[in-house]
Parts: sequence; structure tokens; C-alpha cells
Amino acid sequence: MSQYNVAKNESQVCKETIDTFQTVLKCCGSDGPNSWEKFMDTLPDSCCAPNDSGCSSESAFSNGCFDTISDFVNSNTQYIGFGVLGIAVIQLLGMLFACYLRSFVLKRTTYDEPHTM
Repeated sequence: MSQYNVAKNESQVCKETIDTFQTVLKCCGSDGPNSWEKFMDTLPDSCCAPNDSGCSSESAFSNGCFDTISDFVNSNTQYIGFGVLGIAVIQLLGMLFACYLRSFVLKRTTYDEPHTM
């Protein structure tokens, strides 16, 4: 949040990321709209609904983004775990096939001439 209004190209990515998080998750700041007071005089427009003209503390999303992300992860832990487990199984199968291919190549004693045209 401290890099939100810094005028550098790198901070533009930070600004866009924070704006996207706040818009998509419908949250404001890390702990709520008051967490922006340390860094800015006014709230970013992404703290409010897209059709609001001026974003104020009263019209801003009341939930902080940290709590929103924490709630999302806690409520979807089972699906995240299954996803990680599925990726791990795919990685293990890839390693098994690579080991099988290596042993197959090392056991060969003769090699055919490549076909030429």
C-alpha cells in the first residue's frame, strides 16, 4: 500500500494489482478503509462500487482484503488441497515415466541406423 501513489513504472503494477484485488474481492485496504489513512488522504476508487462517483469512508467496502482472502482460503481449503494433491500425482507420474524411459534407453545394446531420404 505504501507504493500505491509512487510515480514509477514498477509502482504502476502495484497500483493495478491492489485496484484489481479490491474491485474483484469487494474489499478495501488490508484491515478496512481506515488502513489507507496512513498512506493517502483519500480512498482509491477501487474501494467503492464502480458506479459510485466519489469514494468516501461511508460508501467504501467495509471488509479488509486480508480478512476477505483469509475467509476465501479457509472456506476452500478442501478444494485447494485436492488441487495440490492432483498436481503432485501428475508430477510423480512424470518422474516415473522419465525413469522408465531412462532405463529402457540404457538397456538397449544395438541402435538402428536412422532412416535417410
